[in-house]
Amino acid sequence: MIRLSAFLSAIRLWIEQRLYEIIQQHITNPRRKGINDLASIDTRKTTLLPDSKYSFGFGAPAELALPIVAAYRVFLDTNYNWIIPFDEFAEDFLQHLWNNNFRKYLIAEKTAGNTVGAKISRNQEIWESLYIAAQSYLNGRLVKMVKSNKCEKLTLTPN
Repeated sequence: MIRLSAFLSAIRLWIEQRLYEIIQQHITNPRRKGINDLASIDTRKTTLLPDSKYSFGFGAPAELALPIVAAYRVFLDTNYNWIIPFDEFAEDFLQHLWNNNFRKYLIAEKTAGNTVGAKISRNQEIWESLYIAAQSYLNGRLVKMVKSNKCEKLTLTPN
C-alpha cells in the first residue's frame, strides 16, 4: 500500500507541475499585455509546489490542481491500474482539460469577480464538468483503440 501511495503522489506532483507550467505559459503570453484573466492566480507572488524544485512566477492556492488531479481517476480501474498507460494519454489529456474546461472556468470566475481560490477549487460544478470531460475523453480513446484493433485484424486476415 505504501508503494501505491508513493506512486500516486508522484503522479499528482507531475500533474500539478505540468498544470502550473501551462498556467505560467498562459500568464506570460496574455491576450492583453499586463492583464491576468485567471481567477485565483496572483502574478505578484510565487508558488513552490511541495516536493518540487520548481518555482512558478505566480501565486495560487494549494488546492488549485485538485479538480484536475481528480479527473485522472477516471483512467484507473478498481485495482488502481491505468486503463490506458499513463504516458500515452497524460499530457494530451491535461492539455484537453486546460483548453476546453479549466482555463475557461478560471476566466469566467475572474470575469464574474470570484477570485477566492479555495472557494473556486471547491466548486462542485467544475469537479462535475471535469469528470464528464474525463469520461468523454476516455470513451473517445477507447473507441479509437477498438477501431484500430478491428482495422488491424481486417488487414491481418488473409483474403
